Amino acid sequence: MSTHIDYTQIAAKLDYAALEKKLEQLAQREPPRKRKTAVDVLEPLRERLLALHHKGWSSAQLVDELKAVGIPVSPARLRDCLNHWTSGGNGAGKSHTRRRNKRAGGNSRLSTTTSQAGRGKSASGDGQPALKLAGH
Repeated sequence: MSTHIDYTQIAAKLDYAALEKKLEQLAQREPPRKRKTAVDVLEPLRERLLALHHKGWSSAQLVDELKAVGIPVSPARLRDCLNHWTSGGNGAGKSHTRRRNKRAGGNSRLSTTTSQAGRGKSASGDGQPALKLAGH
């Protein structure tokens, strides 16, 4: 069972001015990161990697060289880094586009117009599909 916390007692003891000062200090700096990402590790090599990539080195070739010196990164992750750096992204407000379903991909507009064109019209011409009853 959990113990009951008396927040009235905590509020009476709390130094709100000191807490406000501490929170203001925290707002001035970046939050601590628990884990480095591939972008963090490769950031010091950013300009060199971009230059090599623009010169014609593929991401797979660059990854082979990076792995040889102990940086285990996948070609896809390196491409993400290169794209991130090329677009001038800072990581804020990232938007990832999802891949289209291969079955639905292709030409979705064609399937929409085909299905609308295949609809029958009622005899009255009101735009409603005709209702076909068996035996009538």
